[in-house]
Amino acid sequence: MPNKIIILHDYFLYKGGGERLVISMAKILNADIATAFIAKDAFDPRGQISGRVIELYREKSWSRVPGFRYLQVQLSFLLKTGFLKNYDTVIYSGDCLTALLRARHAKNIAYMHTPPRHLFDCYSEKLRSYSWWKKILFVPFAGFNRWRFRTLSKHFDKIITNSKNTQARIKKFLGLESIVVYPPCDTLPFKNLSQGDYFFSWARLYSVKRIDLIAQAFTQMPDKKLIIASGGPELQKIQKMAEGHDNIKIVGWISDDELLQYLGKCLATIYIPVREDFGMSPVESMTAGKPVIGVAEGGLLEIIEDQKNGVMLPADPTENDLIQAVDELTPAKALAMEQNCYATARKFTEAEFARKVREEIYKLRSRAV
Repeated sequence: MPNKIIILHDYFLYKGGGERLVISMAKILNADIATAFIAKDAFDPRGQISGRVIELYREKSWSRVPGFRYLQVQLSFLLKTGFLKNYDTVIYSGDCLTALLRARHAKNIAYMHTPPRHLFDCYSEKLRSYSWWKKILFVPFAGFNRWRFRTLSKHFDKIITNSKNTQARIKKFLGLESIVVYPPCDTLPFKNLSQGDYFFSWARLYSVKRIDLIAQAFTQMPDKKLIIASGGPELQKIQKMAEGHDNIKIVGWISDDELLQYLGKCLATIYIPVREDFGMSPVESMTAGKPVIGVAEGGLLEIIEDQKNGVMLPADPTENDLIQAVDELTPAKALAMEQNCYATARKFTEAEFARKVREEIYKLRSRAV
């Protein structure tokens, strides 16, 4: 059997940190990639890596509907992965664990961004958000999938994860040990281009990212400017909140070049998600010398030091907490944090990620079968 590595990623649906990480890992390991589908708005690994990219099916109109997407993804990785016999090492990113049933011969490694949050730590919040008839469907669905994820996870030869925060989650919900290898956060040439007069957010527009709280706070601060660059299911809600407020600009999905410009010229960034797994965006911000207004939850506790490289809001922050932090982070204070930002960012480089990933994979592959 050839000495080959393939990375399985459930789907390329967004321009997100997980997708960047998979592409970076494939380059580092000279690995192939297989994924259920590649959406037109997502990062596309084709042409970015030297290895092969296998798309198990083409994106359809229903591929973005969670229930249909779940079935397509799980069945695709179960039924369309006969090619795994050609690989001796399989790395799993996202929920594509059904492929383990086709790869019993291989060394199986997870880079586990998190146990699925709708099944575990965010289950109660998710359930509360549904109407009664959706609750009836969701409860057995979640119960089965918790069992499936826990059962299949036991078959990994090694689990690597992105933070001590997620490591604790894996132990709590799966009862398994894992190794922390922080993600690479300098995969683009982030630079401090100048100091502008606006705050910048580019987290996806999902409720767990609390972009609505950010927008609402800036409606109360007409003298402070905010640029939001992203998309997602809460786009219309955020756009409606920004109506009549000239200090809030929503630019939607942007290219990497545009991201470099918006980030490089902002005053500071804002990133306040609910119990984030790790948080690549804050480190990317610091790579450009920009401090971060963050929240004392999840992986951000491993990145942001209050008053050194950013301003930390309390857990479950209020609108007033954010307003106070924005007022506090003056241009002079942001500039004074620049060198601390660079120092933090140097801990999360692609070179360090590459060294640790190669080390962990080499140790596993060198074991006698």
